[in-house]
Amino acid sequence: MYALGIETSCDETSVGIVNKNKVLANITISSLKYHKKYGGIVPEIAHRNHLRFIEKVTYIALKKAKITLDDVAVIGVTSFPGLVGALLVGVSFAKGLSLALKKPFLGINHLYAHLFSPFLDKKERIPFPFIGLVVSGGHTEIFLVRDFDKIRVVGKTRDDACGEVFDKVARFFGLGYPGGVYLDKIYSYSLRNSFKFRCPRIGFDFSFSGIKTAIIYKKMELEKENKLDKLTQIKLLSSFLEEVVTAIVENTVKAARKFKIKNIVCGGGVIANRRLRYLLKEKGKEEKLHIFLPQKKYATDNGAMVAGLTFYLYNNKGLKSNLNLEVSSR
Repeated sequence: MYALGIETSCDETSVGIVNKNKVLANITISSLKYHKKYGGIVPEIAHRNHLRFIEKVTYIALKKAKITLDDVAVIGVTSFPGLVGALLVGVSFAKGLSLALKKPFLGINHLYAHLFSPFLDKKERIPFPFIGLVVSGGHTEIFLVRDFDKIRVVGKTRDDACGEVFDKVARFFGLGYPGGVYLDKIYSYSLRNSFKFRCPRIGFDFSFSGIKTAIIYKKMELEKENKLDKLTQIKLLSSFLEEVVTAIVENTVKAARKFKIKNIVCGGGVIANRRLRYLLKEKGKEEKLHIFLPQKKYATDNGAMVAGLTFYLYNNKGLKSNLNLEVSSR
């Protein structure tokens, strides 16, 4: 049985094809280069590029998987959350395929698809129940997951998402976009405690706006004193990154303790960050927790994770959507 997954929630146009957890194709075209000069995602540009690439990406994915549309049993598509115009392209395309092929389709929660990503190309069973952590450009959330149709949010950011803060701080330091990539490269373990920054831990919730403001003001202060050389910038950014990822790991582990759960499943673009991955693994060993991380190629938005979750929900739960399905930004 083959599931085809369509992902168009932000700037990646992606189509994946899976058979259970086995990825047969995962084709992505990013419009990132068109957004870079603006320092962030421009919804209209994303929308136009999804229209431009969606058919091409689907054709290439089918060719790579060596199947035809007639072989596909179910079509999955990200329907929320995301940019409304971008989501509409994917959902409209999925509805069209469903009608033309007389195949069922299913609207997928983008964040839940990220939680499926660690199991792509893996034979291990999904370890229900688990604590789910999604860290991306638009979201930072902790979930209690009993099954993929029994999920509740137990922690989230009260202001900016982690990836959003990375982008803003990197832009202020003139590093470029997307910010997380540059912060990952510039991070120095030996300089991680050079400055003292603090992220509030509010139950299982996060708050990143304060630390964002703190590092911006510290940079401005050092510039006025003519003390902001390259080494000092690295010290500032390494200290900032260390505190942010530490807060994420601490809150996630705290949730696992609270609910007496030994499995933590992680997803989202920021999970590709080397320091965050290392701390999750180390804390997992210390607390005797099982940490499930996606391969880096499946951490960012992709169609394979949508296809994988679609396969699971359709095959195990019999879920499907009707043609009245609407998209939502939240």
